[in-house]
Amino acid sequence: MSKLELITHVYEYNEWANDRLLDVASGLSAGELSAGRGASFDSVLSSFAHVAAGQIVWLERWLGGENATPLLELQKMPDLGTVRASFLASHAGLRELVSGLTDERLEAPLEYRDSRGDEYSRPLWQLMTHVANHGTYHRGEIAMMLTGLGHSPGDLDFSFWEYEHHA
Repeated sequence: MSKLELITHVYEYNEWANDRLLDVASGLSAGELSAGRGASFDSVLSSFAHVAAGQIVWLERWLGGENATPLLELQKMPDLGTVRASFLASHAGLRELVSGLTDERLEAPLEYRDSRGDEYSRPLWQLMTHVANHGTYHRGEIAMMLTGLGHSPGDLDFSFWEYEHHA
């Protein structure tokens, strides 16, 4: 399997896993969504907002070399509807980006600036792997919080998604 095929699968899985968790979280009350649960970003809502904002920031960097709005500002999302809209937009942008990728573009260094204006250069495939892995980490926290609230999302492992979608 090439890096391009792997990135394509990983980003299809990323969208599926985000959507699955959002669907489960839609059954929570506003209080349950925003209550502190001890994860990296404390609540279900703030954890979702961080993942969505991260996808938006990185997509902007991949497309234009820098992000217009800092991550800390983007992740200030007041409710699950705003989070869902942010995921819808970032998933659409990521699908478009992935559909136009080539092996050469994945290997090429991408120069970008972070929210502080610091300059970096890394191969695109490494940056895309980072974002997918980052989402997986925080989705694990979200799944733990949802399960603790009696709303388990079930199996979110990549292998289960692969069996279901590419058997």
